Amino acid sequence: MDESEEPRRSRRGLWLTALVVVVVAGVGLYFYSRGGETTGYSCAVVFSAGDEAGRQRALELCHRKQRDMARRAPISSRGPVGYEGTAELMSEAVSRGVWCPTPGDPSCHQSRPTRAATATDVAAAERALTQAGLADSVVRVAQPDDPAPDGALVYALRMGDGCVVGYLELGRGDGDHLVGGLLPNGQCLTS
Repeated sequence: MDESEEPRRSRRGLWLTALVVVVVAGVGLYFYSRGGETTGYSCAVVFSAGDEAGRQRALELCHRKQRDMARRAPISSRGPVGYEGTAELMSEAVSRGVWCPTPGDPSCHQSRPTRAATATDVAAAERALTQAGLADSVVRVAQPDDPAPDGALVYALRMGDGCVVGYLELGRGDGDHLVGGLLPNGQCLTS
């Protein structure tokens, strides 16, 4: 064997080892970001170091939203009013009715710790949605199958064969909404 061939083999071995490490790490990260229990979607969140609890909450919320959307039927007709416009109207009404009622103290809009919604919050949100002309809305505290964090205020409105579903975390005022078809039970929310 030639002496010049020995360093080449050594370098090839190092490159092969590095390639295997990169591939294994990539596959590991892929499955880690999927959360292990997902089918047909992926959840990956970015949080600062040391906020493992926040990261876990964000992953759980992502999984809830994705599982909910996977169960929904497609929407065949858009109905007389646009879904996104209705979603914004609902979000604003619930926020005003529960988070910072008008007229109110300007300090109300300052960041506060998140708290679980109560029956009083549900009633206030129902009143606000009724005043906004959305009396057929359903409002409740989030349940485990809802596309919302635990303790959040969840609201939904059926429009034809579609739904507007949203949530509001009380205290911070964080929330989101989605537009999707009906669930297998023929409703916008489970039970």
